[in-house]
Amino acid sequence: LQPYDIQGIWESYRQKDVNDELLHLYGWGDGGGGPTQEMLEAARGLKNLPGLPAVEQGLAEPYFARLAERLADQQLPVWDGELYLEYHRGTYTSQAFNKRANRKSEILYHTAEWLSALAALTLGAPAYPATELRRGWELLLFNQFHDILPGSSIPPVYVDSRKDYAEIAQIGEAVAAEARGALLAQIAARQPSVVVFNALGWPRAGLVTLPAEAALDGLSLGGGVQAITSADGQPQWLAEVAAVPALGYQAVPLETALAPEAALTVTPELLENEFYRVTLNAHGQLTSIYDKRAGREVLAPGARGNVLQTFEDKPMQFDAWDIDLYYQEKLREVVDLIEVAVEESGPVRGTLRLRWRFHKSTITQRLSLYAHTPRLDFRTEVDWHERQVMLKVAFPVDIRATYATYDIQFGSVERATHWNTSWDWARFEAVGHKWVDLSEGGYGVALLNDCKYGHDVKNNVLRLTLLRSATDPDPLADEGQHAFTYSLLPHSGDWRKGGVVRAAYALNVPLTAARVPAQPSGTLPASFQLAGCDAEHVVIETVKQAEDGGAWVFRVYECQQTRATAVRVTFGRAIHAAQECNLVEEDDQPASYTGAVLTFPIRPFEIKTFKVWFEAP
Repeated sequence: LQPYDIQGIWESYRQKDVNDELLHLYGWGDGGGGPTQEMLEAARGLKNLPGLPAVEQGLAEPYFARLAERLADQQLPVWDGELYLEYHRGTYTSQAFNKRANRKSEILYHTAEWLSALAALTLGAPAYPATELRRGWELLLFNQFHDILPGSSIPPVYVDSRKDYAEIAQIGEAVAAEARGALLAQIAARQPSVVVFNALGWPRAGLVTLPAEAALDGLSLGGGVQAITSADGQPQWLAEVAAVPALGYQAVPLETALAPEAALTVTPELLENEFYRVTLNAHGQLTSIYDKRAGREVLAPGARGNVLQTFEDKPMQFDAWDIDLYYQEKLREVVDLIEVAVEESGPVRGTLRLRWRFHKSTITQRLSLYAHTPRLDFRTEVDWHERQVMLKVAFPVDIRATYATYDIQFGSVERATHWNTSWDWARFEAVGHKWVDLSEGGYGVALLNDCKYGHDVKNNVLRLTLLRSATDPDPLADEGQHAFTYSLLPHSGDWRKGGVVRAAYALNVPLTAARVPAQPSGTLPASFQLAGCDAEHVVIETVKQAEDGGAWVFRVYECQQTRATAVRVTFGRAIHAAQECNLVEEDDQPASYTGAVLTFPIRPFEIKTFKVWFEAP
């Protein structure tokens, strides 16, 4: 609270013709610290200092009441769209460990809440662990504070945050394990089976991994089965399973007949399945991705895909915070391929292992395609020992589009792929969550990820920012081991028709499975759906107990910018009562339901939260 603060705010304010009273927040530091004695003394001195606007202490709510009164009859400009901050673009990527831990923790707590709700509703026990989940959420949310999650804190902060994330994981995994164990003990199975859990709000088939507790011969879950090795060297089974109910489970008997094997080809130069033919050059880069379904090439003519690019990353100031546009002037490709080997050749998944050396660092990647999933996965491990170097991956695709679509929380946003204006030019690095998509009229390509946030899409080139290595305020930022997955998903139509939202959720929230013995006396059915939605454009995002403990909360959002007059959510039990509320579970309003079906309208990108009470089983 200094004279230059007050004068600067006044001089930069552009709407003095409609309002002459401004609000200034002050305090010690930028983390919500209170005023110091010196600041309070300065406020008294600035009350009527000649040449400066008058300063008066007060509360925020009365200020906004006075502002509303002054502006009641004014025609004010309205901004519709993104308020892009032309600054601090590096915070989407800095301190990659925290970015990954945050994404994985959010998904873990979604799963722990859903499993706990499922166990409490179907078994009555264990009781919903509200206290434990609150403790975990408070730690998780604390670590979303700036500058922790943005990656712009001093080194001791990241020592603390690693401890916090370990505790967050311990709490979430313990809660999920207790609920899952209670369910597994009571699911009826006439013969030894595998119970597959689906934590998403739509039925889906997919892959599960299981410990290899017996010989592979004769094992089937209705689909292909493959012997694999886990990251820690343990033998596992990778198995295909048929559709599992939404937010529910399915007990799948261990059969004796294997499903027919799908054709998978994996060599150091070629990977092929029923969807794609992928070729590689001597540097491990993709020279072709031919989409058999569409009969077209995915990559731009003469271009190479999955190109790992490094850049000198020395912003003019605020090293961990900023990326300056001139970083693009010093590009080097990672081309020192020191290993290429066929690691898996089917029948479920084919994998080519690639390893590159770059200066003091190594990048190991497992490029995988699947028998029945139209996704190319790049499972990546990096041993990173660089300073002020940024790592990106680039996919120049044969798509003509002037806008790309980026996933954000509870929706998506379009951003220009051209630099026609200074505003477009300034948006050279942009945030996205689980996916970014570039689509023309009848075809598109999505780039998915499991823990990254920085993107840039220029003309027809999709790029994901993988790592940075700032030296201030943490001289060892991003030093060491990293693991992440990104995936390429070519598709027909735009991102809506191509099912990009669901594909990105599937990458981030895989099916999980556990073996159970024959237990015909189990009290739970072999298959159960807690809640499923009939509208593909509506996502059931959250299932939890209400904060007041009296109801079950189901939060949904509309993900395709599509309006619907009657969305139906069907539960696994009849509804006793239902109310719609706001995000903090207040302001209850009547909701429409019949039997086990909740019906409601929804607007584009709208978020809706419901409290539901169920009939006794």
